[in-house]
Amino acid sequence: MKTVMQWFGIQLPTKGDVGVEIEVEGKNLPKAFDRYWRVEADGSLRGEDNAEYVLEKPMTLRQVKFALSHLDMQYKKNNSVVDDTVRAGVHVHINVQQLNIVELYNFMTLYLTLEELLVKFCGPYREGNLFCLRACDAEWLLFRLSEAARTRQFRRILTDDNLRYGSMNVKALGTYGSLEFRAMRGTRDLNLIHKWANILVDLREAAKKFTDPKDIINSYSEGDYVAFLNKCLGEHVELFKDYDNVPKMLNDGMRRAQDIAFCCDWQQFLQEEIVPPVPAPRKKVLNHDFDPIAFFAEVPKEIFPPIWVEEGVPF
Repeated sequence: MKTVMQWFGIQLPTKGDVGVEIEVEGKNLPKAFDRYWRVEADGSLRGEDNAEYVLEKPMTLRQVKFALSHLDMQYKKNNSVVDDTVRAGVHVHINVQQLNIVELYNFMTLYLTLEELLVKFCGPYREGNLFCLRACDAEWLLFRLSEAARTRQFRRILTDDNLRYGSMNVKALGTYGSLEFRAMRGTRDLNLIHKWANILVDLREAAKKFTDPKDIINSYSEGDYVAFLNKCLGEHVELFKDYDNVPKMLNDGMRRAQDIAFCCDWQQFLQEEIVPPVPAPRKKVLNHDFDPIAFFAEVPKEIFPPIWVEEGVPF
């Protein structure tokens, strides 16, 4: 089955599961790193001092922990102060290049079902924030995801720049082969950022347990919400158990996600086979000392087919 890389025309595979971008407003912020991070300017940030810290390359969760520890040391070295502000956020990219299209839609369907709960975990400033809109804030994403699956025009439809400010940014699929999750607030708590990345990676892996997006909706509808949360969030479920109105948030998320889950026959993708390209013929490399006259003189004449020459046919 075709992978996300193939559907979106990504040429080079990327190692690592996670990319992180941390927007910060505050004071005495570090502006140079010898490893892990690069510093970029972000025109949307304000404050006495501001910066955006971007991982130099995607990493495993274990490597991300080292990178965040290094950032923490730089904060302490510079006596940095990180402000709690509505403008700053943390964007986490999850590598989905090697998922097939059904697994990708499983991942997105799971996230959309859990979205209200997950965004609440990310902080009160993030609910309804114009830079990380939930599907309940802007349903345009739901229509586009359904349209892309029905028409199989994933690359054309999901790389629309208008989709980039969702809490789940699907435009990143065409650029990096990743889903960008923009919901986490800007924070000095770097352990929280790592926990959030861990939740998202585990959600990607949980998506592989389901046959297709319909199976996700059916699994939720046929069981109780606690069992569903345990299946999707695993060890992280304890973080959400004390939230109010969890059943309502899940019911609302499921109703939105089911429009995507039932938008097409997913078996068409599961049964699709990739025909490998025919390899190009290899060119023979001749030795520089090759003598064609001597070579053909040594070849027995019986291996050459007879040549018929008709009269009147010029050479």
